Amino acid sequence: MANQRLAVMVGVNDAGPHPRLRFAERDAEALRDQLELEGFETCLLIGAEATAAEIKATLRQAVMRSDTSDVLVVYFAGHTVTPEWSRGTDTYLVTPDLDESALSENPDSGLRMAFLERDVLEFFAGPAVLLVDAAGDAHVAPQAGYSALTSYQPDAASREDPVIQHGVLTAHILATLRRRPGVTFGSLVLAVREQGLTPQVVNPPWGDGIVLAGPAGQPRTPASLPLANPMDAAAGDILHLISRLTHHARMPRHAAPRSAGSRAEAGVAAPSRVEYLRAATDAHSTALLEYTPNGFQTIDSSKRFDLDVIRPLLRFPAGADWFGHTVHDDHRTVLCVPLRHAEGRSLLLALVDPATDLLGLGQPLAKILETIWRTDFAASPDEAEVEVLTALRDAFGRLPVPLYEHCFELYRRVMESYCVVFQPVVTLGKTARRVGVHSYEALARRSPSDQRAPVAMLRLAEVWGDRFVVERDKVILRMALRAYAQAHAEGPWAQPKPVSVNVAVRSLLSDAYVEVLRTMIAELGIDPETVTLEISEQDPIEPRRGEQWAEAPHAYFHNRLAAIARDVGVAFAVDDFGEGYASLSRMAELPLTQIKVDRAILHHPLAAKELSLVMDTARYAGHAPRVVIVEGVDNESPLTLREIYEQRIRHVQGYITRQPAGPTLSTISPETSEYIAALVRGDDEHRDTLITRADDIPLQRGA
Repeated sequence: MANQRLAVMVGVNDAGPHPRLRFAERDAEALRDQLELEGFETCLLIGAEATAAEIKATLRQAVMRSDTSDVLVVYFAGHTVTPEWSRGTDTYLVTPDLDESALSENPDSGLRMAFLERDVLEFFAGPAVLLVDAAGDAHVAPQAGYSALTSYQPDAASREDPVIQHGVLTAHILATLRRRPGVTFGSLVLAVREQGLTPQVVNPPWGDGIVLAGPAGQPRTPASLPLANPMDAAAGDILHLISRLTHHARMPRHAAPRSAGSRAEAGVAAPSRVEYLRAATDAHSTALLEYTPNGFQTIDSSKRFDLDVIRPLLRFPAGADWFGHTVHDDHRTVLCVPLRHAEGRSLLLALVDPATDLLGLGQPLAKILETIWRTDFAASPDEAEVEVLTALRDAFGRLPVPLYEHCFELYRRVMESYCVVFQPVVTLGKTARRVGVHSYEALARRSPSDQRAPVAMLRLAEVWGDRFVVERDKVILRMALRAYAQAHAEGPWAQPKPVSVNVAVRSLLSDAYVEVLRTMIAELGIDPETVTLEISEQDPIEPRRGEQWAEAPHAYFHNRLAAIARDVGVAFAVDDFGEGYASLSRMAELPLTQIKVDRAILHHPLAAKELSLVMDTARYAGHAPRVVIVEGVDNESPLTLREIYEQRIRHVQGYITRQPAGPTLSTISPETSEYIAALVRGDDEHRDTLITRADDIPLQRGA
């Protein structure tokens, strides 16, 4: 090969006995993405895949194919260690498979700096660059035949910056490559030193000219650059506008007087909504207008709004399939934002003379205002902000980094504002003394008195991707386990009752989530065997685009759960079987202790047979018997408790206890126990127990 630019990136967060790093693997991924834009052919090895043998084989393959016109970049983020027996002359890059106790007898069993120098960097036919951002120490040959920019921090905390979420050296390398049109190794070193860093630098006389960003020779594939987002230049103004909206939302709200002749439309406009938007946008006046073939009418308006004055400026083209527009004359400017369009009738938000700086936002401003009209900033400013930013992302494809990071912090804050309540799983019996509490499920709520799950906000994480999903589940896990430990300490049970917490598939694949799980169980002194993680039915079990799993998806995930169970000691359940991705194969092939059946199955015409199939699968000889729990059972369920019991099911969950979920671990009263036992016996058979067709009954999940 000739005129090739090659890059091998290695990132390792977990390195045996060493403190876990948070951003090493993220560092490697970010540098991979940047160098690909510069025309490098890249190889990324992170996490468990970054074994010494795999790294050595990859590097040696690059060396053996090299030409004098080629360039090689080797990057490592993680821990390094210099064994005492080497007397400070040899350093190892710590990989997940490194056994430090074996190095003295077999020094080549790990990834030695000596191997990189002797067999890779100095042996490569063309220029070679080594970049290391590590926690630990190292020995680098001062007179090497390659260029090196390395930083060895004494501990993991000093290597990483939690604000920028990168290693410090890596962050400045990335910033330099992104901001400067042409970067050589020499200019990269200068840029890093300008930031006050003092990395170790090894550079032969010709090393300064190695090109890392920009054209170099005739690369096989030209570098590509992402298209600019129209919001990039407006990110600061958008954050400023959202800040103004939040500020006004938190101020005391006073209903604005309605203008003469206006009428309220139920479910569309609160009396003070237009006044709030007027204050937040510093407009002269605002109004909600209705457009029909007869022209415009005022639905609601702020003070000083006069439809007759601006009527000549207004227009509303059929379809309203645009963001909005501004119109003006010599005296005023009107911003028109369509809110809803239907046959013969449309709604329009009109702002008269809003702040001039806002008008420069263009389409993003219209999308923000349209979303605000559908939210309630006063009730929950943080949630409303997240919805606004999500709408912008949907409309424009992606958000600039400042807006994305702002949304991430807001979303975390929203999750942390929630609380946890507990709903009991009831053990069934034909006598009251056999009815009792089997376990509890921890449920996220906006407040202890709010029985509605914040479903839309919880599921919004999937829109944003794995980072939001994992953060959501980490926050809820912390809250749930803390609340459970406190409720149990104050509750009626001498022996701990099990608790279950919902979790996404992607969170269980995240080492960060598992580390929170392990830490919280140890910190709170919880018996891990009492904790069950309910795997969401919303998530497929499959690799993301670009991921490589060594086994078939269910086998890979099975082994992942088994490893967590061995390491931490918790159990797993399938949540909402019968909905989403909660299929028979998932139920049969994963190491589960519980199967939770979705309420919707109770409304199927063949509900009894489906429950019988679930029980047969749960008792499949290849597994230990699993507990089957039917969710959402209440007096509206077309399948009676007697019929559920006859299918060998002994546990249900829902409002059958006639008690709302609460922050305490409540027991079941004797009266309720007798009531449930009577239902199991069939004492209520006077009511119609025929299974009704699913489309005849409105589904309202009890949990």
